[in-house]
Amino acid sequence: MKYVVRGVVVGRKTPSDIIVENGKVVSVRSAGKGQADVGSRTAVIGPTLFDIQVNGVGGVSLQTATVRPEDVRTITDTLANWGISHWIPTLVTSALKDMERGCRVIAAALQDKTVARAVPGIHLEGPYISPEDGPRGAHPKHHVRKPSLREFDRLLKAADGKVIYTTVAPELEGTIPYIKGLVKRGVVVSLGHHNATEAQIRKAVDAGARLCTHLGNGLSSRIPRHVNPLWPQLAEDRLAASFIPDLHHLPPNVLKTFVRAKGPEKVILISDCVHVALLKPGRYELFESPVELKASGRVCLSGTDYLAGSAVMLLQGLVNAARVTDLTLEQAFASATTIPAKVLGLNRRFALPRPSRKADFVIFDLTPSSQVRIHGVFIRGTRIR
Repeated sequence: MKYVVRGVVVGRKTPSDIIVENGKVVSVRSAGKGQADVGSRTAVIGPTLFDIQVNGVGGVSLQTATVRPEDVRTITDTLANWGISHWIPTLVTSALKDMERGCRVIAAALQDKTVARAVPGIHLEGPYISPEDGPRGAHPKHHVRKPSLREFDRLLKAADGKVIYTTVAPELEGTIPYIKGLVKRGVVVSLGHHNATEAQIRKAVDAGARLCTHLGNGLSSRIPRHVNPLWPQLAEDRLAASFIPDLHHLPPNVLKTFVRAKGPEKVILISDCVHVALLKPGRYELFESPVELKASGRVCLSGTDYLAGSAVMLLQGLVNAARVTDLTLEQAFASATTIPAKVLGLNRRFALPRPSRKADFVIFDLTPSSQVRIHGVFIRGTRIR
């Protein structure tokens, strides 16, 4: 199969024609005048994405007691249609037996070659987080507990060793030896859903923590102006930070300021999407609690303004970030591809189209309201969409 793919490659100023034949890029040249098979002279061509925090999508949740390996494949396929070639399943705070089961299901799903190529491992978002309302977010309080390496090892075994990173609260008793134990096991430690002091954050980083989970969220809605968990994490140069750029979790001016504080090389963009993403507005259940997906795209615990994950896909999020922050589109793509791979110690290539390489990119344009409209997706030489 041969395709002429037309658009402006990220980082360039003029449109190109990318000739794809039998799954490989044959040539990249200036756009011609004839009809293209995919894209247009104003379309954008960028690398496929890496979303390191996905709870579910399209009605399929990783958090249910009935989740199956086939569901992980379904999520993989759904994300691929949105330009995401790599992703990390997130399991949230729950009972040990339920988290073990989730780990086993994902480990079983990795026997599928398509899933194995897309999923490098698991993110455990909890259960060792703050029990306080606010920092805890939508996580069920009755399952929050103190850090335990013995319990973590049970989860690691259930996951067949495939835990990539985990989110913890640094102020909990026993967190520092726990972090050191995770680092020895080759697991990246991220700080999130906490109410730690500057000293506690510093000790956690000294012990090996290297990331902040959706910084600016998972904390109290009302905090002291100067002495709070936010500023020490923004100021700590050893910490990269993930941000949810749906513009609900962080308003545009906040996202812009946070990105400036961390610098482009320390910014990771994530979706944190939950199973209601791509569904119609309405009432659903999430993490054992009722939630509402509003017409605006905001996902809240029913009857409150507390956010409960996101319904915005990562490609839309990075476009949002490029639009409202100082990030260029090229930098925004890096924040959703090469930077998370580097921070997590993964050898994954996210390259722009070059001759002799497999086609591996997404083609899209924007509506007048800056909403993403996808023209096509190629992943590892196959046209997905």
